Amino acid sequence: MLTRLCDLVTRVVRVLMWIAFAALIATVALQVLARNVLMSPLIWTSDVAQLLFAWLIFFGAAVGLRTGAHYRVDMLPEGNRPLNLLADAVALLAGFAVAWLLLYYGWELAMVRKTATVQSLDISRFWMFLPLPVSGGLMMLYLVEASMRLVAERGEAVR
Repeated sequence: MLTRLCDLVTRVVRVLMWIAFAALIATVALQVLARNVLMSPLIWTSDVAQLLFAWLIFFGAAVGLRTGAHYRVDMLPEGNRPLNLLADAVALLAGFAVAWLLLYYGWELAMVRKTATVQSLDISRFWMFLPLPVSGGLMMLYLVEASMRLVAERGEAVR
């Protein structure tokens, strides 16, 4: 059940990432065109690009966690399954700590910055910092799924 939910969430996030990526490319192209061809820079394009880039980075970090795209160093031989499971459990705990920091302090930062305004877009800076807690929440979801998978593997290793 959780795997299905994570699959759905990942598909939705990936679609949003493709939309944000296309918008980022279009925004930067417009910025270059306006500055170099029209000789009239569009101030707002820089802020839109920064906003889209932040969402892309943090969505990508969460999806990368689920798909195993982040770097991983194998320090233990594969034959020592109990020790490898312990190392995986420690890595999951570290992941939960990072995700919790993103979620909790990211939300705190977004709330502190909500009264400030992005002048060129006339929007709250809250939207610039919201990717942090959203990414932390997604990471938590994916780490719960990975933890359940690890527990299932541990049960098989004990047998």
